[in-house]
Amino acid sequence: MKAQRVTGASSSGTPKEQMLRTYQRAVFSALFLGYACYTYNRKSVSYALPTLLTSGLITTATVGAITSCQNTAYAISKFLGGVLSDRISARLLFSMGLALSGASTLLFSRTEDPRLWALLWFANGFAQGAGWPACAKLLKKWFSPANFGTWWSVLTASSNVSGTASPLLAAYVIVHHGWSASLILAGLVSIMMAGVSLVALVDDPSHAHLPDPTASSRPSPPTKPKQDKGVTNTNTNMTVRDLARSPFLWVVSVSYMVVFCSKTALSDWGQIYLIEELGRSQMQASSFTSAIETGGFMGGILAGVITDKMARKLRIVGNVRLMVAAGFMVACAVGLHLLCYLLSPQSSQLLVSAVGVLLGASMFGPISIYGIVASESFPAHLSGTAHAVVALAANVGAVVAGWPLSWVARTFSWNGVFLLLEILAASSVLLILLSRRIHITLKAKEQ
Repeated sequence: MKAQRVTGASSSGTPKEQMLRTYQRAVFSALFLGYACYTYNRKSVSYALPTLLTSGLITTATVGAITSCQNTAYAISKFLGGVLSDRISARLLFSMGLALSGASTLLFSRTEDPRLWALLWFANGFAQGAGWPACAKLLKKWFSPANFGTWWSVLTASSNVSGTASPLLAAYVIVHHGWSASLILAGLVSIMMAGVSLVALVDDPSHAHLPDPTASSRPSPPTKPKQDKGVTNTNTNMTVRDLARSPFLWVVSVSYMVVFCSKTALSDWGQIYLIEELGRSQMQASSFTSAIETGGFMGGILAGVITDKMARKLRIVGNVRLMVAAGFMVACAVGLHLLCYLLSPQSSQLLVSAVGVLLGASMFGPISIYGIVASESFPAHLSGTAHAVVALAANVGAVVAGWPLSWVARTFSWNGVFLLLEILAASSVLLILLSRRIHITLKAKEQ
């Protein structure tokens, strides 16, 4: 009964338990706001791209090169961050990454040399990779595994909150003060939040002499599965080599790569598409980006909450969370189709925003799910490595969304880009459905 009070919502409990809840709120708030700043900083140049293109300071090909530099560095550093988070202080990793990211953005605002821009945005991407691995480690230390999917999804929603507000803020600053001022603001906010995070975060409850919240509210022990109902996570002797050979890991990785490519493409190119092809103003284009993030906020949280409940109760052939992700990806394919063939220069802003909400919800839901699946589906000693592998695959998708997709747009059209993404989304659904019997499943007792 005492363990239930530690992680419960009740205000009762010993002074230690009450102090634990206070620390949990402080740590989660710092992570939520800090990761929102990571997102604001990461996308600050994307918000300025329409102005840079209009002014002739940059070309579409250069934009693709710069974004690919950032995404390549992000892919490398996020993988390394997943490994480093088990070896160094997650508090320092999170705070230093945010500070360095902000510093590179400030320097970006002070030059107009495309070569320096590419170098600085590579540095920004490398610093950005420290953010989420540190978040994942701190979540595992401070919160009960019974609700891990829910906490994970709520924290990922910080990116959507930032993505909803920051495009509008950036558009306002750019219109009234110029693109450089917008980047200066993003850099300063990130550096200040890095200082707050350094003070507010604590690596482990034991460092504050508090009880371990992960020792309570353990999930019900899994029942013995039938062999035709998927593979259960019971192999505690699995090695890194075994992990690399796991076909299930590659199913998750490929699916994650596809959805992350689509998400990055819409974040980086969505505003340009609406301005160049549909004749929208920058504020209207920014509203579309905000709509995507608003939908992502809802989709990401729902994905975690729903799959937490379904994973405990449903027994199907295949991983329950992945099957939910497949449903989200069907909606993603529909949203991309509407973006290509329904929207026109005459479409109302309400319709444009509605398509944005649909796309955001359908993309950020699977993004949340794939990270959860990778972290929970393998033995504890390899969960960080498994997440690092699928995160690396996701960021390969982000790199593809840079220069390669800009080449497709120049060679064919923007409609060709979104049609290609629609085909990839539909293909990922088929991959998940056709691979159900190799899914790793965690089956709890029915409640």
